Amino acid sequence: MPLSLVLLFWTVALNLQLTNARNVPSATGEVCRVWAEEGGRAVLPCHLSLQKLESSSKQLYKGLALRWVRHGDSSYKKRQWVLMVDPSGLKKWGHSTMHRATVSDTGFLHGNFSLRIEPLLKEDAGTYEALVKYGGEVWQCQLELGVMSVTANPPGPLIESEPIRLTSSSTRSESPQNIRWFHAGHLIPTSGRFCSLDQTLFISRSVRSDSGPWVCELTFADGERISATYNLQVIGFAEPIVSVVYTAAGSDAHLPCILNYNPMDYGISTVAAHWSYAPRRELKATATFSKGRKRNFTLHLPAVGPDDAGQYTCEITIEGTTITKNVTLAIMTVTPSIEGTVTEGSHLLLTCNLSYHTEKERFEWKWLGLVPTNSSWPEATSRSFGVLSQGSTLEFSQVSPNDAGIWECNVHGPDGMSGSVQHHLEIAGAQTALVQHRTAEKITFGLILFLLILVFSILSLTLLKRRIHARNFPALDDRMTASALSWKGVKDGDQEEKVLQI
Repeated sequence: MPLSLVLLFWTVALNLQLTNARNVPSATGEVCRVWAEEGGRAVLPCHLSLQKLESSSKQLYKGLALRWVRHGDSSYKKRQWVLMVDPSGLKKWGHSTMHRATVSDTGFLHGNFSLRIEPLLKEDAGTYEALVKYGGEVWQCQLELGVMSVTANPPGPLIESEPIRLTSSSTRSESPQNIRWFHAGHLIPTSGRFCSLDQTLFISRSVRSDSGPWVCELTFADGERISATYNLQVIGFAEPIVSVVYTAAGSDAHLPCILNYNPMDYGISTVAAHWSYAPRRELKATATFSKGRKRNFTLHLPAVGPDDAGQYTCEITIEGTTITKNVTLAIMTVTPSIEGTVTEGSHLLLTCNLSYHTEKERFEWKWLGLVPTNSSWPEATSRSFGVLSQGSTLEFSQVSPNDAGIWECNVHGPDGMSGSVQHHLEIAGAQTALVQHRTAEKITFGLILFLLILVFSILSLTLLKRRIHARNFPALDDRMTASALSWKGVKDGDQEEKVLQI
């Protein structure tokens, strides 16, 4: 017998028993409407009431059968088989929902016969009906599934500055009364880069910050409100957008040029990068590319000097679209008010110079000690070192020997970038005292070491002599000991005789 005739016969048989049937999702008899996004998951609820479940739990699985069907239109004449579960537990799927429709086996224990469809297609919209038969009763769930979606033109990731058009649609026949667009939770005004027409939003020029979820919300005359989301990807420069790089003269500089997404992850292979420097045509270095991933185009400049300061431009071309980024290299130097060695008690100024200022930099001075180390002392204050830091200038009212050593100037830019430069402060008198102090330390250490070696040598010789003597004259030691004891006994006896004669 053809499958369609079996389905028709089974449905007619169930309809003859609908005197005890209920519409589970809606107690008033109205059809419940469920909305889901195209490409996502749709869940059509169908549950037994708790009272009915408790009273029928013992007989729930005797001859249980479940049938989900979809009506293509409201006439109920076009039925499409979605999913069947026979009393034996065997599941059968319709052709259009193969591998997409499912019911939870464990949910049956709790009276849950809900239908899940994933991924959801636009043609899945329509009226769905579930018929659950167990024992002598038949239960019915009837729902209407609506599908909404937001599509992009062009599809796929955008290159920053490209235009895009987002269009929303739904399977509801009437037009919405109100349309609103949101990005990252904020309502989008229809002005500037954005223009809204019917259910379409035009973005004339995309920027990197446009990446993320875009939500379209539709409100209809009956008060029903539905929404769908589109996740937009815009390829641009990664955060933070660095505009100034601070580097000490003589150090290596790294000018960042990094994309927020790797174009190769989206099947884009035609990516090219080019660096240029305004004062001269050719660069003394080239960009360092990350192996296998065209995302990092950082420029490495070795041992930069004042002549390397200025603005650099990074140009990245992705499938014919070029995006640019300007990075300014600021060279840092320290200028003392007194050249060479400074005399103790002098008034000294150390000025931290930048080849480029944004007027928003914050300066910080630190003392690193007599020899530069990885650890640094806290900020210099007048109380600790007798100095006063005023912005980029460090002032010593009267230089003391304690101020000698490595002083570091740190600069913090407005976009989070920072750099540092060091200055070695030499103070006359302080150097002599330092040499004398180190010489005294060396002499003290040498004396202590000499005494320890001398004591160790004496102890070693003493132990060695005792061992040699004991090994060569063992009998002599025994006779000498016996003679000493005999002589002592005789001497004591004479004394006793003298006492008796008295």
